[in-house]
Amino acid sequence: MRSRKRKYLIVGVDPGTTMAVAILDLKGKLLSLSSSRSISLSSIVEHIAAHGRPLIIATDVTPPPAMVEKVKRAFHAVLFSPRGSLSIDEKIALTESFECSNDHERDALAAARMAYKDCKNKFAQIEKKTPTGIEPDEVKALVVQGVSVNSAITQLSAVPEKTVERVEKTKEVDERVQTLQETVHRQKDQINRLRAYVEELRSELSARDDEIKRLTSKTDRMTLRELRKLAKTKEIRVRNERIKRLREKVKELQDTISYLSHQIEQLKGIRALETSHTKPVKVISSFTKDAILDADAKYGLKKGDVVFLEDASGGGSVTAKMLADKSIKAVIIQNEMSHSATEEFHASNVPVFTTEEISIHRVDDLVAIDPDALDKAITRWRVRSEKTKIRKNVTFLESILEEYRSRRLKGH
Repeated sequence: MRSRKRKYLIVGVDPGTTMAVAILDLKGKLLSLSSSRSISLSSIVEHIAAHGRPLIIATDVTPPPAMVEKVKRAFHAVLFSPRGSLSIDEKIALTESFECSNDHERDALAAARMAYKDCKNKFAQIEKKTPTGIEPDEVKALVVQGVSVNSAITQLSAVPEKTVERVEKTKEVDERVQTLQETVHRQKDQINRLRAYVEELRSELSARDDEIKRLTSKTDRMTLRELRKLAKTKEIRVRNERIKRLREKVKELQDTISYLSHQIEQLKGIRALETSHTKPVKVISSFTKDAILDADAKYGLKKGDVVFLEDASGGGSVTAKMLADKSIKAVIIQNEMSHSATEEFHASNVPVFTTEEISIHRVDDLVAIDPDALDKAITRWRVRSEKTKIRKNVTFLESILEEYRSRRLKGH
């Protein structure tokens, strides 16, 4: 009977998604070490009960987790929790002689080993002091529950010796019946513990449902307020962006209006000059392709126009040809022009005058000249040009004649 009596156990528990359980007897021998994912409390309780009766439920952290407390209550065991949570080094030192499949099993075993280490010396004293006929583990169980060693021995000694002898010597008791009775008793205890635990879980579930309803209602109210706030904010942002775009458009239109107004004033001035006894001159700020195109866009360069180059220094044959192709009547400059540009204008029969040769009259951006003075200057330019052509032809003929004479002399 004594050999079939349920063993007292020291159980280490490491809760979490993966839950690990380490089971020792009161001599520190490892009886079971296992871990499993998403295991229920009832399965843990059943697993532990299959090995015996837990005397101590141990954890490796302080304060102890809620799950460890629940396992402790399920067995009415004593809770062991270290003064401070065990470090990794302490856990490794406590479990280095054992094989652990993972960190969870190591932590559970470290908790059980630490609890055993805490009771080891006291258990050794109990082994020495317990008299023959009394089970040392029963004394240990009472001591762990807070009874002194002497009081525990006295309580256990009060059992009538004849009853003990009769139990020990009875051979007529059916072993199978005894085993079944113990099993039934164990299962009844387990059922009662599980029922209590189920009620506890139902109470917790009801409380959580109430909390969820409260938080859901609060969240719905907050969400509605936030949605309204976001809708208003979005509407304001869209409106502000539209206002910004409209302001930019207004600014763009105002710039266009200002530019066109300036162009209109200039064109009016040109038209006024055209109706008076003066000839308007179209101004080009510099002798570049871009400046010529800009002036053409503003005023329109056409046949018979007189052009005034404010800066003639940057142009060449290409820019000169751009103006000559517009069939302009004349070009007026106030600084030096390149030789290539001058040659191109001369070849295109476009006269070039300096402001010393033709006086210009300037009012703001408008320039005008005396048409009679222009005609006289063009006449003089054509006379000079014709004389220049004649000189070139004479020079050319003389060079041919000279070459012919030279060949004749060489022939003799």
